Amino acid sequence: MTQPLVVCVVPHTHWDREWYHLAPRFRQALVALVDALLDASASMGGDGHARPGPFLLDGQAITLRDYLAVRPTQQAPLRDAVQRGIIEAGPWFVLADNLMPSGEAIVRNLEAGRRVLAELGATAPPVAYCPDTFGHPAALPVLARGFGLHVAGVWRGAGGTAHPRGDAFWWEGPDGSRVLTHHLPPDGYEFGSALPASPEAARLRWERLAELWRARNRTGVALLLNGADHHARQPDFAQALQALAVAAGDAAAVRHTSLAAWAERFGAQAVDVPLPVVTGELRDSYGYTWTLGGTLATRASQKRRNARLERGLLRDVEPWLALVRLHDRSAQTSVVSPAARVTMAQLPALLARAWEDLLTTHPHDTLCGCSIDAVARAMDVQQDAVAAQGVGLREAALQLALGHDPVAARAHQHFDARRVVVRNRAPRVRAGLAVLRLQETVGDVPVGPASAEASPRAQEVLRGATRSTGAWVSQRLGVRQVFARRESPQHYPDNDLVQEQRWLVWVPAVPAAGVTVHDHRSFGVHTAAPSWPVTVQEQANDVTVDNGRLRLRLTRHPEPRLSLQVDDRVLPDVLALETQADVGDSYTPALRGPVERLRCVRARVVHRGPLRATLRLRWCATPTGARHGPRGPIAVVTDISLDAEASALHCAIRGMVLRTDQRLQLVWRTDVHAGMVWADAAFGPVRREVAVAPAESRESVVPTMPMHRWAMQANAMFGATMIADGLAEAEVRDQRLALTLVRGVGELSRATLAERPGHAGWPTPTPEAQSLGPFVARTALYLHGPMSDDTLARVRDVCDDVLLPLVGETWRDLHTASAPPSLGGASLQGEAFESSAMTVSQGDERAVVLRAHNLTPRPANGAWHLPDEGPWEVTRCRLDETPVAETIVTGSVVPLAAGPREVITVRVRRAP
Repeated sequence: MTQPLVVCVVPHTHWDREWYHLAPRFRQALVALVDALLDASASMGGDGHARPGPFLLDGQAITLRDYLAVRPTQQAPLRDAVQRGIIEAGPWFVLADNLMPSGEAIVRNLEAGRRVLAELGATAPPVAYCPDTFGHPAALPVLARGFGLHVAGVWRGAGGTAHPRGDAFWWEGPDGSRVLTHHLPPDGYEFGSALPASPEAARLRWERLAELWRARNRTGVALLLNGADHHARQPDFAQALQALAVAAGDAAAVRHTSLAAWAERFGAQAVDVPLPVVTGELRDSYGYTWTLGGTLATRASQKRRNARLERGLLRDVEPWLALVRLHDRSAQTSVVSPAARVTMAQLPALLARAWEDLLTTHPHDTLCGCSIDAVARAMDVQQDAVAAQGVGLREAALQLALGHDPVAARAHQHFDARRVVVRNRAPRVRAGLAVLRLQETVGDVPVGPASAEASPRAQEVLRGATRSTGAWVSQRLGVRQVFARRESPQHYPDNDLVQEQRWLVWVPAVPAAGVTVHDHRSFGVHTAAPSWPVTVQEQANDVTVDNGRLRLRLTRHPEPRLSLQVDDRVLPDVLALETQADVGDSYTPALRGPVERLRCVRARVVHRGPLRATLRLRWCATPTGARHGPRGPIAVVTDISLDAEASALHCAIRGMVLRTDQRLQLVWRTDVHAGMVWADAAFGPVRREVAVAPAESRESVVPTMPMHRWAMQANAMFGATMIADGLAEAEVRDQRLALTLVRGVGELSRATLAERPGHAGWPTPTPEAQSLGPFVARTALYLHGPMSDDTLARVRDVCDDVLLPLVGETWRDLHTASAPPSLGGASLQGEAFESSAMTVSQGDERAVVLRAHNLTPRPANGAWHLPDEGPWEVTRCRLDETPVAETIVTGSVVPLAAGPREVITVRVRRAP
C-alpha cells in the first residue's frame, strides 16, 4: 500500500443476552455497563476533559429495552446518547441465528430493531453486523440492501477453502444484489480486546496486528473491535489507544471511531479497489476459525416448534389481518371499541409484540440450543406465550373479517352451533381435503362458588354438523369431549362441555388466503368428491394402499417393511429409523460405534379411506442397560398416510426416548443416484455441497445441513424431496434422505472431542439437552422429476398441502347474517413465484404488504390478484417499505416482473 493504513478502533461489547446465565442475570451487568457509559458521557464539565467516544452495543437494540426495563428514569440521557452516537445499537432487534429463522423472521428482526431505535429518535449504523453467528444465508445481501444496509460484518461461516483470502469482498445475493462485506480476523470480535497501555506491550500487540493486516487487508481501512463477551468499556482505553498509535508510527493512522464512521470510510475506500465476489451461503470456516455447524439438532423439539410458531404467525395470523384491510373492514374497526373489543386499533401492535416475543428466542445461543438448561426452560415458556398470542390474534382478526361481534353474540340465549369456518392458508385457490374440528354442545358447565351445588344444565345437542355430510365425501378421524368457552370483553366466560369430532371432508374451492362459512345444511348442497378415493386391500401377509398416484405396500413377514411405487419407480424398504451413539456436546456431534436400526415390531391399518388411509408402525431399539442411559430404550410410532389425490407420502411421528448420548434419525430410502442436493432456505432454494476442510483444520466438517421445509436430491432423470414440519437437520446421501428427530447430549461444551479439540463454550452439564421423554414430528416424501422450474413450483405447492392443509372449525355463536359465505385475500399467480408475506403495513394504517420471490434463476412474470376491482393504490417498496417507484392506481391485478431470484415487495391500499 502506498498510503498509511487507517485503523478504526471501535470499542464494543459482545452481548450474549442469555447463555451460561439467564437473561435477567446478564441484565444486571448490562445495567451497570450502560450506566457507566451514560455517566462518562455526562461527566464533561469545565475541566476540559473530552467526552468518551462511541461505544457499540453489539448491533442489537434489545439491549436498550433491557436497560430501560430496569432504569426507566434514564430514558432521557439514553436517548441523548444514542442520538449523538455515543452509544450505537441495531440494526437487529436481537443478534439471531441466521440459518434457522425464515427470511421473513429475519425481516421482522430488522423491523423490530428499527422500532426500538425509533422510540429513542435514533437510527442504527448502516451495517448488517453479525459478529458471532454460526453461518449466514445466501439471502443476507438481499436482506441487508432491503433495509438500506450497504455493509455487512461477518466472522464464522467465511474463510474456508472456497473463499478468498482477505478481509473484504463483495457478497452477492441470489438476485444479484451486492453488499460490501468485512470478514473479521480468525480471533473474531476479540482481536482488539484489552489493548495494552504500556509502550512495550503496545509494540508487541501492534506487530501482531500489522502482521495480520499485511496478509489480509484489502482496502487500506482496518476495523479493530476493542472488546469481548460481556466486557464493559476498557478503563484505560484512551491511554491504550495513544500507545497503539505511537507503536504504529507512520505505518498507520489509529483512530477511535463509531461503527457507522468505519462503514462510511470502508465503503468509500472499497470503490477504487478490485475485490473478489462471493456468492451463496457462508457455512464454511474450516481451517480459519470454528464454524460450529453442529447445533442444528441440539434441543431439536424447540427448533421444530419455533418453525411452527413462525409459520403460524406468517400464514395463520398475518393474512387475516390483511383480509380485514383488503375488504375495507378496517374503516369500521380501526378505532377503539367502546365495548373493549380488540380491533385494528390494537392488532398491528399486538402482532409486533408477538413477533418480538418470538425473536427473543432467536439469538444463536438460545435457538441453537447451546445454552444452559435454565435458558432452554425459559425458551419453552416464551414459546408457550407466543403460541397463545397467535391463537388470540387469529381469532380477533377473523372476527373482524367476518363481522362477528362476541359481545352481541352473548345476548342470544340459544345460539346456533352449526357454523363451520374453513381457512385456506395458501395464496392460491384450493379445494379438496380439509381437516375439520366440529363441536356440538353437550351441556353448560357452571364455574364459581355456586357451581358446587349445580349440575351441568343440558342444552339441545346440535348434531347436524357431525352426522351425515350429505353429498360431500367425509371420513371421521376421532371424537373426544372437551371444555370450550365463549369469551366476551363484557361477559364472564360461558363454559360448556362439548363433543368435538375430527373429520376429513372433501370441500369445494376456498379462496386464496381466505375463508368460507358453512353450516350443516350446506354440506348436502354441493357435490364434492376426489376423482380417485384411497383404497385399502388387505391380505394375510401384506396390505396395499392406493390413491391413484401412489401405491404403498406393507409386507408383514418376516418383519414389517414398506415399499412405495410411483409410476414405474419402486422404492423397497422406503422407511427406516436409525440411532447411533453421539458423545459430542451442544456445538459439535461426535458419532461413535455402529448404526443401529430400530426394529419394526408391529404394523396395522388404522384408517381405511376413502379420504385417508393410514398404516401404523411401531418401532423399538432393544435396551441392553439401565432404563435411562446410553443403552436405554427407544420407542417410536409412525403413522404413514396416503390422502386422496395427494402426491406425497405423509408420516406423523411420536416417540419416547430414554437413551442418552445418541442421535435418532428417520431415513427415507430413495432411488436417486449421484444427484445434486438442494434445500429450502431464506427466500428460496440453495444448492448444498459438503465443505472440504484443509489438512490443518482443527474442526471436522459436519455432514448435516439446515432445511427450512424441504431437502431434495435430484439427478438428470428424477428426484426425491423430504418435507419436514420444522427447522430440521437433514443429511442427504446417495439414495438416502435423513431427518434428525432427536439428538441427546449432556454437556454444553467438551474440550476433548477429536472433532473439535478445545471448549466452544463454558463447560457446564446440560442433562435436559439429552431430550429424554416424548417427542413428535412430521415429515413427508415426494417423488418427482429432475430439478427444474416446474419441480420447484410443485414442491412449493406440496409443502403447503402437507404443512398448511385446509382446516376448519365450528364457530358456535357465529350468525350467518353477519358472516359472508366466502371472503378471499390476495391470490398469487405465476408458477415461478412463492409468497413469503401477506401482512399489514408497518407505516400505513390502511395498507397491506404483499411480498413474493422468484424461485427460479430466470426472469419471470406473474401477478397478485386482489379481491375486487378497487381501485387500488400500489407502491413498489424495499423490504423495509421504503418506496422505490411511484405509486400507481390499478384494478384487481398487480403485475409482477421479477429478475432471477428477485424478491418483490408491494404495498397496497384502497384508493380514495
